[in-house]
Amino acid sequence: MPSFASTRLINPPGVEPILTVEQVWKGLQRKAREPQRFVPAISECRIDDDQGNQMTRIVRFGEGTPEMREEISAFEDCIVYFEASSASEPASTSSDPDRIRITNTISHGPADELFLTFTFAPRMPHLSDEQAASMSQQQVNAVVGRGVQQTVDVIREMVRAGEL
Repeated sequence: MPSFASTRLINPPGVEPILTVEQVWKGLQRKAREPQRFVPAISECRIDDDQGNQMTRIVRFGEGTPEMREEISAFEDCIVYFEASSASEPASTSSDPDRIRITNTISHGPADELFLTFTFAPRMPHLSDEQAASMSQQQVNAVVGRGVQQTVDVIREMVRAGEL
């Protein structure tokens, strides 16, 4: 199970404040530019090029680890694409075997509820292939889902603090 997607409800019953699409979108834009607040495993981030909805950043997951280049494309109120590879070559043209595609997607359910989905392909950066293979689908969903939920929680905190 090297590729995986996990979805979480953005506004479960009883949670306040209720987040709007616009707030979640602004939060995902902040996540692209300031990932450490959302992904504590990221120890460093440098924006190399920012053209609004297109950007390139260099991130490092912990001290002493290699840098990763992420080319990011954002499509308003819906999806953010991340193409990640080693920092030595552009992700979109990379033959790097470590290249990873990630999406953060806002979607709508049948009762107009909001969902956030993270998708990873062809593998998940935070799990080795061996780790992922040894885990059940439910275990992987719990691990990946924590990242989705953390993003929703950080966005909600930012809204409470008046940052979004």
